[in-house]
Amino acid sequence: MDLGTSEGQVYRSKGMIPVQVRQKSNIFESSFVLENRSGFDRSLVLQFPKSGYVHVVVNGQEKKSTGALLPLQQRDLPVHVMAVQLAIPKDSSLTIQVQFLPTYGMYVPAKFDVKVEDMVLFEKNDTSRLFWQGIFLGIFMVMALYNLFIYFGVRDISYLYFVLSIVGLGLYIAFYYGFGMEYLWPNAPRWDSFCYTIIVPFTNMSRLLFTRSYLNTPVLTPSINWLLKLLLLASGVLLVISFTGYALDIDILGQLVDFIGILGILVYILMLSAGLVAYYQDHYAPARYFILANILLVIGAILFILRELNFLPDTFITRYLVQIGFLVQVIVFALGLTQRYNQLKLEAAQQRIDSELEKKEMIEKQKELLQVQVDQQTKDLKAQNLQLEAFIQQLEESRSQLTELNQVKDKLFSIISHDLRNPLATMQSFLKLITERHDQLSETDKEKLIAEAQQSLDYLNQLLYNLLQWSKSQMQLLEFRPDYQSVHDALERNRRLLFLQAQMKQIQVQVSSTDALTVYADKDMLDFMLRNLLSNAIKFSNKQSQVNISAWKEGDATMIAVQDEGIGMSE
Repeated sequence: MDLGTSEGQVYRSKGMIPVQVRQKSNIFESSFVLENRSGFDRSLVLQFPKSGYVHVVVNGQEKKSTGALLPLQQRDLPVHVMAVQLAIPKDSSLTIQVQFLPTYGMYVPAKFDVKVEDMVLFEKNDTSRLFWQGIFLGIFMVMALYNLFIYFGVRDISYLYFVLSIVGLGLYIAFYYGFGMEYLWPNAPRWDSFCYTIIVPFTNMSRLLFTRSYLNTPVLTPSINWLLKLLLLASGVLLVISFTGYALDIDILGQLVDFIGILGILVYILMLSAGLVAYYQDHYAPARYFILANILLVIGAILFILRELNFLPDTFITRYLVQIGFLVQVIVFALGLTQRYNQLKLEAAQQRIDSELEKKEMIEKQKELLQVQVDQQTKDLKAQNLQLEAFIQQLEESRSQLTELNQVKDKLFSIISHDLRNPLATMQSFLKLITERHDQLSETDKEKLIAEAQQSLDYLNQLLYNLLQWSKSQMQLLEFRPDYQSVHDALERNRRLLFLQAQMKQIQVQVSSTDALTVYADKDMLDFMLRNLLSNAIKFSNKQSQVNISAWKEGDATMIAVQDEGIGMSE
């Protein structure tokens, strides 16, 4: 089958085929020739773009009519699309003259394309449309009735808004796929043209009211609630304008369709945004079902609207995803509304519990007053106990300090009575010899006695210094001031200091060390350590014995050893 224009141009009859038109005032005219080269008779359907009225003249004689503003029974083919039926014998041609009368600006076709289709294929596709979309509308009806019954049972306004949104979407699907014109209002073509501008704002208002109620936006998200009310107002204004245009038959369909499409996109975006905010910001549990139920519907609806506004091509996704999204919505909301119903029951039970709790508040308040008094008294007693415990602790610390001081005192007296007695007695005997036998002693003996008395005095002075250092150590007053010290000098210095003590027992003290050997230490502490080691060695050695003190380097360490011939030390 070929399609030829009056200018002789020929097109293959597959898909939509553009034709040339001539415009006279508000009327568009075209003519073309159909040739049947298939070798057998054909029954064809010519489909035209949607227009108010479409008149077709075949071979200048037979006239056929269709159009969006023509009642269904007056159309050549009683279907919702703009179509006429043609019979063309084999090896023949038909001259077709077409006249388009848009009436409304919306019905001026953007493209004057003609679709040629076999009647059998047309009827098959139309039967498929009736079957599948009929099933879909049946699901709409069942879910609307189901949720309406739940509303009458629980009286939750959210169910009523949800039912209204289902009815609105069902009416739109019925309008879009021709069920409205073919079954609901076949003799009201003008209403079929305007009903879209009324059904969609009504459906948007139902969705917005359902969103406010289900997500409790007035309480949880006031800013989102303000935007919802703004879109409610805009939808209401469009609804009033649409009713006015229909009642007064004003040609505003084209403008309304654009505004309604844009507003519909905003409504769907705000619905989904409200659910996301309620769930992630306010942690409102039912919002999870709201998001899951609407996300696919919102995406599908936005794609569908953009396709209707000619921003996207006509594909399976842009046409049918919105219906798939609706099926997901009703299934998920069956669970979500059930959870909300359970939550309402819990809230009602909680209100009863709260009422019981209010009755007990007076008793609890009295108990609290008594408890406050008891707590204050307890607090005062605890404060007094803390003060007493602090006082006892101070006494314990004082007793401990006194015990330590007594121990230091006893140790100090022990040292004074024992360690100071010998050098004082020695110095006293030296001075007594000098004073009582002054004339009998030679100068050499005098000098020797004076020197020994001086050594005894030095020893006594050093012993007192050691005693002072020990006292400081007991009271933690020693300061550590390290510096590099000559080990040999330290050993010799302390050997000379204890010479008198060793001489009294006829003990020889030998020092073995190199002059270059040094240690990094505090001088006073080093001397104190060496004096104690050497003094103990002399004290516990036998008379006429020998004490060896030596120092040497062993790796990074300096080793000091004191050896005597005394009674030794336990392990």
